[in-house]
Amino acid sequence: MSNKKLSDFKALLFDVDRTLTDTNCNISTEVIFALNKLNQEGFTIGVCSGRGTPHLLNKVLPIFPENSLHITTSGSRLINSKGKIFWEQSIEEETIKNLRKYIAENNMLAVFFKNDALYAIDPILTNLKNNPWDVIVKNLNKMTNDGIGAVYIPNPNDETLRYIENASLSYKKMNDNFGNPYIDITPKGINKSSTLKRWSEYTGIPPEKIIAFGDSLNDMEFLQACGFKVAMGNSVTEIKKIADRVIGHTDNNSLAEYLTKIIQGGDL
Repeated sequence: MSNKKLSDFKALLFDVDRTLTDTNCNISTEVIFALNKLNQEGFTIGVCSGRGTPHLLNKVLPIFPENSLHITTSGSRLINSKGKIFWEQSIEEETIKNLRKYIAENNMLAVFFKNDALYAIDPILTNLKNNPWDVIVKNLNKMTNDGIGAVYIPNPNDETLRYIENASLSYKKMNDNFGNPYIDITPKGINKSSTLKRWSEYTGIPPEKIIAFGDSLNDMEFLQACGFKVAMGNSVTEIKKIADRVIGHTDNNSLAEYLTKIIQGGDL
């Protein structure tokens, strides 16, 4: 059991999907209340998410203070709650051009993450339009190849993974809420942890003073870099193994219960 307290830390960073949200993409009123309380008590709070700005801007980021700094787009963007970019790294245009050609030739689906919108074709395009977060989405045929921070590809096969590796890109292979595999592709060497260093430079808060929350494989390096690691009960086994604390399932409002407990002085 940990005898550390919330007061031993200065910041809390949250993964979004199945951590801050339940499996239906909802953020409970109790979680929002706890975040407001943390802010009132002087703690720095933000998200550290694979989601891009167009995912988060309308429904997720507004529950944070305007000056909060967030790691998004699997680490390729550092933004505030209004979407202002403080740092970014994009995939090279020629690499995106070749990737789009590869995807088209192999009849694959993908989502391209830009600052202004997510770009995709149906059926993903329609699914994104129906997302409860009011996601900003456009048809892929309107996209230029500049400013792409990440690419999502569902159900990748081994040949696709080899192509990504040969293109000198980084990727994480994970499963969605329904257990379906997908990959998030980023510029080489970019992940949540690599951009955490820049987050710390901007905020003046070292990683050892951060409490980190996550559930998926793309949270691994980010969690390991922080001072206290909290895994959701719905986390993959690898995340639970490295956690300092495993709490309940996200669908049981366990994040709100845990935050309330530590705000009231309970042990981490």
